[in-house]
Amino acid sequence: MSVTTTVQRLSKKQAPSWVTLLLVSLAVFNIPVALTGAGVALPGVAEAFHPSTQLLQWVVVGYNVMFASLMLAFGTLADRIGRRRVFQFGITVFGIAAAVATFAPSIVVLDLARAVGGIGASAALTSGSTLIAARFHGPARVRAFGIFGTALGAGLAFGPLISGVMVSAIGWRGVFAVPAAVGLLVAALSPLLSESRNPAAQRLDWPGTLSFTAGLFLFIFALVQGPASGWTSPLVLGSFAAFIALMVLFYMVEKHHTTPMFDLSLLRHSRFMGISATAMALAFSLLPLLVLLPTYFSAVEGYSALHSGGILVLFTTPMLVMPLFATHMSRLLPLRTQLAGAMTLVAGGMAWLSVIGPGVGIGALAGPLLVAGFGYGVTLAVLDGAAVSSVELEQAGMAAGMFNAFRLTADTAAAAIGGSLLISITAAQLAGRVANADAVTEDLNGGVHTTLPVAAEAFTSALHVVIWLGAGLAAVTVPILLRTLRPQPQRSTVLASSASSAQAIPEKDPV
Repeated sequence: MSVTTTVQRLSKKQAPSWVTLLLVSLAVFNIPVALTGAGVALPGVAEAFHPSTQLLQWVVVGYNVMFASLMLAFGTLADRIGRRRVFQFGITVFGIAAAVATFAPSIVVLDLARAVGGIGASAALTSGSTLIAARFHGPARVRAFGIFGTALGAGLAFGPLISGVMVSAIGWRGVFAVPAAVGLLVAALSPLLSESRNPAAQRLDWPGTLSFTAGLFLFIFALVQGPASGWTSPLVLGSFAAFIALMVLFYMVEKHHTTPMFDLSLLRHSRFMGISATAMALAFSLLPLLVLLPTYFSAVEGYSALHSGGILVLFTTPMLVMPLFATHMSRLLPLRTQLAGAMTLVAGGMAWLSVIGPGVGIGALAGPLLVAGFGYGVTLAVLDGAAVSSVELEQAGMAAGMFNAFRLTADTAAAAIGGSLLISITAAQLAGRVANADAVTEDLNGGVHTTLPVAAEAFTSALHVVIWLGAGLAAVTVPILLRTLRPQPQRSTVLASSASSAQAIPEKDPV
């Protein structure tokens, strides 16, 4: 009997709840591995295709743009047409796109595959969380989402190391081969999942979705293209202008739409906006570390992908330890103190990381990476639930979607801004000091090891600017949190958990 036949027969009955949890957890572990692994793969991709710095950046930001801009749309579609159907579509598209990336014959094909993979990841993650919420109830739901959050954190934590192992074993293509294999396996088994939908779900806000997605794409395109075309070029200025126009259009659409993608009234909730601002600031600490540091280690220190991934474990491992500790700590400390303290750790760790430079040893990097990692780990445990709990119960679902959209949009912008700053500042510092500043900058951005001290110095200075940007934004959130999270009169809130979408669905969800 074939595997397909067995799956089809089993799917006619409701599979045990642990099957749902296992398949969704495998998917959500896979998605951040594909994100963080791309940074480890970039030096190998640059060596294989010798692309421009802009095309190389799209290996990361193309995935992020589609992932961020479609989260709310897929959440609505999953409720309307079926969560299993959207999950199966998403993880299948993700797996196929990763397979295409594995065997990509050119940088253009790789970039397109990564963008399509971001679409699949957005569908799979959004519908996966609602599948768990529909399948589990009461205390079991809280435990299930604890596992869900752990899987997501584990993928984020060990993505660089797993990718480093694959690059060392079979080359950069292995970074995409692992997510492809896991994604296609989950897709083959997804008929085992029970279907559910919400008959009362709202219609998809097509004008809002299209204007938001197009606007975000043009904003990121302008950021990526700026260093090559010039920040005052018609192409870049035109893209920024179109972005502003589309955001104005998006605002007008959402203001008058009967079922908007964004509930603009939530922007008046100071607690919600303070927590959302914190999540967005964190992106400028997380993404530069996971995406830019592997390239820096390769270009300046000549480290292998495995060596770079191993160093980043110092930053990512606390993400697995701290959420559990923070959950217990919440009984003793108010949310305001926890988050302000966590962001102080992130800001201090990032500022301390400015010790990085040519020849720096792992001993000097361990302290700042661990400190920033511990701070980030605390936020993983409490930010999502805090965002949902900051609004009235009837707005919890929209708050969860908007919070994730804010965070993922910031992730995308952080990757693009960090990469553009690295390129622009390096090129400016090398101008007149080396024969071909642009070519040297492209080599550095591609992770090509340099033997020129002046090139290593320029690249380090550029990285310091990105690091201080992350430290500064993290520090700014501390007074914002202390102000917006002041104690309020007791009111009905949603139980905080590491997965905000769990709390956005009623206990008795229509199926």
